[in-house]
Amino acid sequence: MKIATIGTGFIVDRFLDAVRQVEGVEATAVYSRRTETAEAFGQKHDIGSRFTDMDAMLKEEAHDTVYIASPNNLHHAYAKKAIEAGKHVICEKPFTSTAAELKELIDLAGQQDVFLFEAVTGIHLPHFKAVQENMRRIGDIRIIQANYSQYSSRYEQLKHGQVTNVFNLDFSGGALADLNIYNLHFVIRLLGRPDEVAYLPNKHDSGADTSGVCVLKYDGCVASCIGSKDTTTDNSVLLQGDKGYVRVNGSANIMDSVDVITEEGKAHIDLGQNDNNMVAELENFRDMLSSKDRGTAAELLEHSMNVMEAFEAARSSADIKYPADEK
Repeated sequence: MKIATIGTGFIVDRFLDAVRQVEGVEATAVYSRRTETAEAFGQKHDIGSRFTDMDAMLKEEAHDTVYIASPNNLHHAYAKKAIEAGKHVICEKPFTSTAAELKELIDLAGQQDVFLFEAVTGIHLPHFKAVQENMRRIGDIRIIQANYSQYSSRYEQLKHGQVTNVFNLDFSGGALADLNIYNLHFVIRLLGRPDEVAYLPNKHDSGADTSGVCVLKYDGCVASCIGSKDTTTDNSVLLQGDKGYVRVNGSANIMDSVDVITEEGKAHIDLGQNDNNMVAELENFRDMLSSKDRGTAAELLEHSMNVMEAFEAARSSADIKYPADEK
């Protein structure tokens, strides 16, 4: 698996650290729109091929996969170009801005016979699998509380009139897309597509959500998903059943450890996960690609579509509109 990266932010630094740790995966090229940025980033990570021309990068045969960590609004366009060029794609969350954009990518990937993955760390972690394996021990799940709150320096800038990409609707920004999307992935991966979705956000004057509560309603269960970039707290996920509860210590994208509490007592699960939470997903993508496991890849895409539809419904309920909604 030879990867070219799009983007030069901190998330790409973390991804490239994961690449260095995963056997059978290699980073062979970087792309940035500016020459000085591409050169500096390539030098930083000792990657010799540095591109500022997207088409030239996609024609290069030294890599078979493209990792996309551009601003959210560009995910669809970049992924489409990469797929059309015959490259496998790993795209950062949120996968796209709308469900229609994602459907187009899925259909196109099928036509081009390439793999398409969403880079959303939580559902690939060992501790998430531990939650899945222990859910039955707490009986029927009635309530889920998921909180991922992290005060952002960009919110501080926002308060002083500087609107950065993460709070700009033109870039498909907002707290729901940036943080709460992890909670949606967690809940929907466990319980499937929700019956009802509603989002109650705190909004900036620009219209972007700086924090909010997304409610996912299932038959017999309600999930409250909190994502905040204007406050902070001790992040956790709590699953409450009629025979006990499961507490995930840490946010839904990291999951430091898991506690299972029932009448039998408390079981603490700490599997010693890699400090870089991107390693697990990259190992899974590598394995699917090397074994040509299209069944698992397709099931993950179905899950991503369920999340994207819930994400879009949440935005619609809160009147949060992206330019992509007008397509």
